Amino acid sequence: MDESLFTLMDDGESLATPCVEIVAFAFGLPENIGAGLARFLRAYMDAFGNQQRFYRTGDMKRFRVQDAKATEGPNHWFSDPDMLATKILSHRAHSGKKAGQIQSPAIRMSLAGPLDPSRFVLRMSLPVEWGDHPEQVIALAQEALAELPLHSGYAGYSLLWEDADSLVDRKVLQWSIPLMLRYPGLGYGDALRMSNGALHGVAAVNWLTFLGADAAAALGGLAALERSAPLGVSALALGKAGVILRAGDAPQIGDVNRQETVPIYGAVGKLVAHVVAPDEALDQIFIKGMSEEAAHDWLRRFFV
Repeated sequence: MDESLFTLMDDGESLATPCVEIVAFAFGLPENIGAGLARFLRAYMDAFGNQQRFYRTGDMKRFRVQDAKATEGPNHWFSDPDMLATKILSHRAHSGKKAGQIQSPAIRMSLAGPLDPSRFVLRMSLPVEWGDHPEQVIALAQEALAELPLHSGYAGYSLLWEDADSLVDRKVLQWSIPLMLRYPGLGYGDALRMSNGALHGVAAVNWLTFLGADAAAALGGLAALERSAPLGVSALALGKAGVILRAGDAPQIGDVNRQETVPIYGAVGKLVAHVVAPDEALDQIFIKGMSEEAAHDWLRRFFV
C-alpha cells in the first residue's frame, strides 16, 4: 500500500492515516460477554500497551495521558454484568503524539447495554505495515476474539481519524469518500455505523471475515466451509465454534480505475450469502458524505 496516498495532512500534521482494522460485533448479554470484552482489551494491551499515549472513557471530556489506571475502569465494567446491561460505556486509547491526533495502534470499544438488543462494537486499528505481516494479524484476531460471543466482523485496510472533532471529521470525509469509491478494499472507518447492519447479519466482508458460532453453524460449520471455500479462500478456526474466512495471503486495496475489483472478496461474499444482512438492514447504514445511491452500491460491492 502507498501509505502517503491514504494519509491526509493539514498544516504539517496528519488528520487521517491508513491502518489495518480488526472490527467485531456482539449483540445481547450472554454470560461470557464480560470475559470476551476483557480478553479483547487484554490482547490489544499485550501487543501495544507500551505504545499507548492517551486514553479516554465515555465520562471524560477529553483524552488523558495513558497511565497504569487507564484500563482499570474498563476491567471493572467487564466484571459487572449489571453495569454492562444498564450503562452506555466506551473506552478509547491511541498512540498519537497529541491527544487529539489519533494514531495507530489504537482501540475503540463502544458498549451499549441498554439498547435492545445490547450492542458491543469493538475496533482495533493496527499500524498499516501490519498488512505486510498477515500471520501476525490473524494471530492477534484469534487471540482477541477467542472468548467473545461474536456475531460477525472483519479485518482489512481502513482509515483512522478523530471523528469526535466535527471539523476534522468533515475534512476527512470530503477526502476519504472518493478513496473508498475507488479502492474497494478500503473499509469504512466508522464501525458504530456499520453495526446498524451487522445487527441483522454479516454487513461486510474483507480480507478476513469473522463469523460467530451462529453464522458459522448456519453455513455448515468449519469443516463445511473448508470444503466449499473457493480457490484462494481458506477457513480457520476462531474460538470454540467461530470461523475466520481468509481471502488471499494478505489484505488488498484494489483500484476500480484499473479494473482491480478484488474478486476474491466477492467470492467470500457469495460464500456467506445465506447469512448476509438483508437489504433493508444494509440500508440502515448511513455513510456520512456519500450519496444514498453510492452508499447502496458500495455496501454491496462484494455481495453480488
